[in-house]
Amino acid sequence: MEDTFEFICPTKIYYRPEGVSEIGRIIKEDYRFSRVFFVSGGTSIKKNGTYEKVITSLSINHIIYEEYSGIQANPDIEDVLKMVKQAREFQPELILAVGGGSVIDAAKSLAHGYYYDGNPLDFNKHLVEPLHALPIATILTLAASGSEMSDSCVISDRKHHFKAGFNAVTNYPLFSLLDPSLTLTVPPYQVGVGLADMFSHSFERYFSPSHQIEPCDHLALGIMRGVVEVTPEVVNHPDSLEGRRAMMFLGSLAHDGFTSFGKKKRFLVHKAEHRLSGSYPELLHGQGIALLLAPYLKINQKLYEEKIIELGKVVFQLEHPTAEDTIRSLEQWIFSLPIYHSFDELPFHIDLKDIKKAEEVLKVSTEK
Repeated sequence: MEDTFEFICPTKIYYRPEGVSEIGRIIKEDYRFSRVFFVSGGTSIKKNGTYEKVITSLSINHIIYEEYSGIQANPDIEDVLKMVKQAREFQPELILAVGGGSVIDAAKSLAHGYYYDGNPLDFNKHLVEPLHALPIATILTLAASGSEMSDSCVISDRKHHFKAGFNAVTNYPLFSLLDPSLTLTVPPYQVGVGLADMFSHSFERYFSPSHQIEPCDHLALGIMRGVVEVTPEVVNHPDSLEGRRAMMFLGSLAHDGFTSFGKKKRFLVHKAEHRLSGSYPELLHGQGIALLLAPYLKINQKLYEEKIIELGKVVFQLEHPTAEDTIRSLEQWIFSLPIYHSFDELPFHIDLKDIKKAEEVLKVSTEK
């Protein structure tokens, strides 16, 4: 195994309970920006008052802004191209993404497309590598993707059934504001798929090739254990600010790179899920992930026997587990989430042949 790597995580975190109204001051005083392009999703931030707080804070601090709303789950390149055109005319100094991972990833694609003459999807197709991007700030409203503190950007091309991510240092937000109170109105289903998503980010890193002694594997196990522990709190007590605080932190920590520090990542569960939701955009990412985690372990059980057993001991607190015991515990945890627990349960149809093709991606072919 080649043992060279580079690591950076430059995103600054502002943890501000009930602190959305500080966003204008932070942008103006800490970063000296005065022109902001504001990206958001649906109507939820208007219904819960977040939108009004953001634009009021921007206005009070004399920040000029334009906005683009309506970003959907599995963000589409068509929205990105529209934003690029609008942003080039406006010429912002900063992009502000207010939402979950889909909004943030759309903003990241915009940030790169702003300076690029071609289609920003070229980055996701790995045809080109980014040289620079507009700075991005985020206000996280949905704990799941970890995009508020990651170098990843996943975009879909729905017309051509394509979905993929790319990793680059230019994807890291300049800063992210974390306010757990913003997640209190998130529906239970979104909470469930969010828990599955953040669990998977350290799960995938843990099951990437490791050295005989791998310190970050302990970090990955700890994050997964934290997600399992917080699940009953956020599922059964939706008004628990302590639970939402912990969930928000776990989402960021699971995908900021520390749980793969020094490792070469292998994200086969994500690759398989992208294949599915690229063809079926109504499939939420975390939902697809949840249905592929246990199959990944079953398919690769012989290869990962020792690691699976360690997962059972640390994450699920099993005393003397077998690999089968651990996989059952993983399935039981997933079943405890307020989500769909099989492809047959989904409120839309996914062709069996597409499920089989996705599951073929889960097979690890080499440990190199």
